[in-house]
Amino acid sequence: MIFGWKQMDRTMTDAAVCVSGYEALEAICRAFYQYATENPGVFNAMLWYNKFQSEETQNATEGMFSMIYRVFSTLNISKENSDHLIRTYRGFLEGFALLVNNHAFGNPISIEESFEISLQVIIAGTKALEGKK
Repeated sequence: MIFGWKQMDRTMTDAAVCVSGYEALEAICRAFYQYATENPGVFNAMLWYNKFQSEETQNATEGMFSMIYRVFSTLNISKENSDHLIRTYRGFLEGFALLVNNHAFGNPISIEESFEISLQVIIAGTKALEGKK
């Protein structure tokens, strides 16, 4: 599981190179989704951990979360709202990837299009929190 989180962190970091703001946020989200759906077994193992169990498991995700907090900070989003947004993005990304990995979407419309629409809805909600406490 730590292996997967470290790989995910590298993938997301690479995606955010040379971009900033909402472009970085979108790139990070797409990288998370792509890694999770291309590595379903590793991703499932990653989710069955408690990051507070040990220093090693906590460190496995620290870089990834701090990168996202830095992006939110550049967008003038408060620390409290950033905490809420982390949960929102995490719930969306992990949940959507799990549904894809388990073939749980029965509707024949494009899954990729659904992901992109959902991502844009969350980005719009994030924009609404700029400058708010």
